Amino acid sequence: MSTLAIDTIQGATAATSVDMSGVTNLQMPAGHVIQTAQALKTDVFSTSSTSFVDITGLSVDITPKFNTSKILVSFNVAVGRNGGSQSTMQLVRQVGGSDTIINPVAYNQGTAMTFNGSSDPGWDRELITYQVLDAPSTTSQVNYRLRTYFFSSSYVQYVNRCHNSANATGSSTITVQEIAQ
Repeated sequence: MSTLAIDTIQGATAATSVDMSGVTNLQMPAGHVIQTAQALKTDVFSTSSTSFVDITGLSVDITPKFNTSKILVSFNVAVGRNGGSQSTMQLVRQVGGSDTIINPVAYNQGTAMTFNGSSDPGWDRELITYQVLDAPSTTSQVNYRLRTYFFSSSYVQYVNRCHNSANATGSSTITVQEIAQ
């Protein structure tokens, strides 16, 4: 095995990029971040669905450079509701036409969320955070997206606002990073 180390590229600027498209056997140091992608959602989503629905705007694509890479997936979602106590959020990986649930760790194969806030839940807005290191084992495009449902259609779940005020808004993100192994 040969090793090439480059300390400086003469005449390079911060905007200089190197075309790596023909490189097939490059090894990055373990733990190195190869690339990052993020979806930022600033508009409002709401649902009363009792089955999983995609949260529009919380979907991000990444095409891994190496099939041995792991993908660090993080999400931060601002959630509100007008009543009830629990809803479920689910992280899904899609490669080609095949979906895989990434976080089947709680209630009905999702991340269960219990709201503990004021006596009037209409003013609550909780930040739901989650992070996982996934191994899609592919160099094809991978889509990560969030789905949710509420346990009762009598209630409304919101993303990026509380129930009682359209002015009490927030933002949510889903971030993916390709990590060398």
